[in-house]
Amino acid sequence: MITGHTLSAPLTGGSALLWYATRATGIVSLVLLTGTVMLGVLGTARAASERWPRIVTASLHRNLALTSVALVCVHIITTVLSSGYRPFWLSLGAVSFDLLLAVIITSLLRDRLSHRAWQAVHLLVYASWPVSLWHGLGTGTDTRLPWVLAINIGCVAAVGWAIWWRLSLTRSPLTRAAGLGTLGLAPVRTAVFVLAGPLEPGWAKRAGTPTTLLGSKSHAAASRSADGQARGLVNAPFRGRVSVASGPAANQRTVTIAGRISAPAAQRFVIVLRGTPSGGGVALSSGTVRIGRAGMASGLSGPVVQLTGQELIANVSGTSGMSGAPGAPGASGASGASRRQQAQFKLTINGSVVTGTVSLLAVNGE
Repeated sequence: MITGHTLSAPLTGGSALLWYATRATGIVSLVLLTGTVMLGVLGTARAASERWPRIVTASLHRNLALTSVALVCVHIITTVLSSGYRPFWLSLGAVSFDLLLAVIITSLLRDRLSHRAWQAVHLLVYASWPVSLWHGLGTGTDTRLPWVLAINIGCVAAVGWAIWWRLSLTRSPLTRAAGLGTLGLAPVRTAVFVLAGPLEPGWAKRAGTPTTLLGSKSHAAASRSADGQARGLVNAPFRGRVSVASGPAANQRTVTIAGRISAPAAQRFVIVLRGTPSGGGVALSSGTVRIGRAGMASGLSGPVVQLTGQELIANVSGTSGMSGAPGAPGASGASGASRRQQAQFKLTINGSVVTGTVSLLAVNGE
């Protein structure tokens, strides 16, 4: 039996439910806002047909705008309740919402405003959309997913087509040229940002994610021997993924946490926890941990003995090149002899992503 508390983050409850709600409402809000902008652009040209009269365009435009505002409100609430990080990119979302809210309020008060004043404020929606797009790209932890990238590309293409069509009807050559130039430059700048930012390793840190979610960056560097072998793990940062599967029985769950330890020597680890659903997580009954270098059969493994809050402890033994492990420089005993150690993981789980640090300590008496 594992002593301590339940593991609460991997299931769709608690913080995970809020995380999924935040991402879902954010993505759907962007799609609705894209539709709002497209209909607004088409409406400025008084686009209509016998099957699609202007009153339908205007009504759909208004309803999409109101629905997107409602979803953005839910998005803001779930974001605040789940966790706050990447302040600059979150602030872009707040700016986008403020601009959109100003457009909605002035639209509701249109009868009390002059047409020129209403139109001037209404143009803010064209600023709200790109700010919202960059907010999602910079803040989202799932920006790298192919289907999320496809949605963003589709939104850019849809708005780009609507603006291109509207510019094609413009009589002023100067306005048309300036508009087409801006239209061609904006997607290129966005693509450069995505390729050099969210799609590049290390973006989470550069985007301003707190160290509590990244894993402590003030960890002590792992000491090394003269020949470069890792002598131990001391608050070494790691990053991995969490998955939950049903067990043989209906009331059983298996939680797997697998990832890579950044230093030293690119170690990999796998944590397997078993238990039953409890509240927003899993009441654990057993678990195992394995740590070893990628591509090598040797490594450390053993049972999980405690899970208290965000700290998981396992008693491991085996052969590896780490401190206290057989074959490591400075380790007592013959090379290849098994020796017990204690692996201490500090876990921070955010949706399906887990980050934190791991340390290997010698067991007393060993």
